Amino acid sequence: MRLDAQSPFVWRQINEKIKQQLGCDSRVFLYRGLHQAVFETCLGLHLRFGHKRKIVAEAGFGDHLSQTEIELAKLGVRFKDRFDEDIAKEEKGCLAYIHDLDDALTAELYDHIETLKSIAATKIYRIHLAHHLFHIRKSFVQSLSEFDIIIVALSSDYSLVFTGEKVVLPRLTVGQLPWNFETDWPPVLQALETQEKLFQSEITKFETDLPTGVQPWFTEQPARRIHDRAVVILKDHDGAALLDLLNQALGIETCPLGHSNPIEAASLCRWNNDSWFQQAEKVGRSRQDMQGLMMIDGSIINAEFTETFKACFEKLKELSQ
Repeated sequence: MRLDAQSPFVWRQINEKIKQQLGCDSRVFLYRGLHQAVFETCLGLHLRFGHKRKIVAEAGFGDHLSQTEIELAKLGVRFKDRFDEDIAKEEKGCLAYIHDLDDALTAELYDHIETLKSIAATKIYRIHLAHHLFHIRKSFVQSLSEFDIIIVALSSDYSLVFTGEKVVLPRLTVGQLPWNFETDWPPVLQALETQEKLFQSEITKFETDLPTGVQPWFTEQPARRIHDRAVVILKDHDGAALLDLLNQALGIETCPLGHSNPIEAASLCRWNNDSWFQQAEKVGRSRQDMQGLMMIDGSIINAEFTETFKACFEKLKELSQ
């Protein structure tokens, strides 16, 4: 027989282990993925401060805010992409400022320091989203101001929420999920210990030696980015098609969507996710750019891979004629 109940002790136990592992002073909470963490954080703030009906969001590519925006709109909370000039007036009605530290797809690093400076003296909550940065540099979760919230994508299955002293959020569903120390702690610990390597020289060499019809995503140098992946655009072809050819040529078995793959494509054919394509024009990109967008793990880039990439692209062009 079973009791239809869950103990919140296990979740609190894992949270305490995470805090000890990182040696951080701020509170830290484990969630089932980035989307749950974002949704419960924003909804929790709204439940505490229902009179504040605006959230300012500066996000890169990704659908991590889309459902939160839809559901909060039903409750009268409006998302906007910038602050008005009168910050003092904005403070009265603004619930939070939420922004990406790095891009979910391309690992571009975003600089929103001027916006953060403009609201530093206010009581507006600052929600910082890190998609890949935590596995490169963990120090940024060690120093939170009192109104800071940092949400970290730990893996495809887990995320962390760090909160400053003035942040008191209701725990909606997360503490009542079926957490199991024996099965949840080992992958969480492995993710906490993961330190991604950077491959700047290999990526730079690869992106400057691309065949005609392929161009680098980052055209301005030096680019603000995490050099863990090469990012390129196929100008007249679908990235998923080249992905299949490369996987066949290299003997790569593709992992499920959202998990770690050495080569990825943002193609609608692969992901069936139109949100990235809708975002493209807002940042000076086209839907065609997104259809041809590919990301390649820096760890597999070498002279042999470069030749295989060129050969597979030539094959793709032949098959497309």
